[in-house]
Amino acid sequence: MLPLVLSHELVHPFKFWHHNEIREGMYSGNELYRLCTTYKAEDRQKAFGLAIGLSEHGAQVCITCMRNEYKVWVGLRNLPTAASASLEEAVIA
Repeated sequence: MLPLVLSHELVHPFKFWHHNEIREGMYSGNELYRLCTTYKAEDRQKAFGLAIGLSEHGAQVCITCMRNEYKVWVGLRNLPTAASASLEEAVIA
């Protein structure tokens, strides 16, 4: 499934506690997401590459777009598998 792409103004941000840290989350429609990473506008291709890679491993992914940045979000309902988590870490590093 391809990642959902939304304008950042159309989502509802929130904060939540996970693994002894306050994390950034958002919801859109009936889905909850956690922030995976943020890219500057010039790194748009990296954002979409990560999102597609995660979705190919079964994660539900959303990209929010703003004028100066892209945020990649991963669904909380179906947390990514170990393979997609390691892909996420490899791409971000």
